[in-house]
Amino acid sequence: MLDCGERKLHTKVNHFRNWANTNYPEITEKNDNGEWCFGAEFDEMISEAVSFIEENFAEKATQQIIDDLLYAIARDNECSIIMAELERHSEWFSLLCRCSLNTAYINAQWQFVEHLSNYQGDDDLRELVFEFLNTGDEYTERLALKTLADIYPEEAEKYAIDFWNRKKYDYDEYQKIMVLHVLYQIHSPQLQFYLEIAEQSHYKYLKSNAQEIIKKIKSETTL
Repeated sequence: MLDCGERKLHTKVNHFRNWANTNYPEITEKNDNGEWCFGAEFDEMISEAVSFIEENFAEKATQQIIDDLLYAIARDNECSIIMAELERHSEWFSLLCRCSLNTAYINAQWQFVEHLSNYQGDDDLRELVFEFLNTGDEYTERLALKTLADIYPEEAEKYAIDFWNRKKYDYDEYQKIMVLHVLYQIHSPQLQFYLEIAEQSHYKYLKSNAQEIIKKIKSETTL
């Protein structure tokens, strides 16, 4: 039986879910760009999720609570209001981050890995970055590579080079752009090699990012 707080959260989530399915049936987990910030249904769901996290202990969370919160987090992928609250509640962040990997909530997963370097808990949660590197979602994996460079810079070079060469996604321009920035961030001796390749690429934005990094390097050497 649901207690009062869990029932209220579930009601608000279902209200939004039904509203979204009725009015925007074409929006799915894969094409949700977070443009929900205009509706009262969205505001009420997010407000209830934040209140629930503030007022309850993560250790008492049921599977229904976890699913409702992950759904709300996934929909809140433009403003990340819930994620900001989770950063103040490490026990909730840890629980929901772990659980997100076993769901189809792509838009929750990338938010968690994006914020993982800010996690202040005393468990081994940060090690999950290695699982986020292989979720099957291009954007999540790209952010995971950036977070890896923040948390474990000594591990980042080999993963970055793998990202460049693996041909996992048909369109991999943004994967390669992230590789350049990660190699630059960790001062990798491999950076120059990949900058030269990028400058010869047919990818417009990859080439321009390479040129920007080269400019930064030149300006740094003249200081």
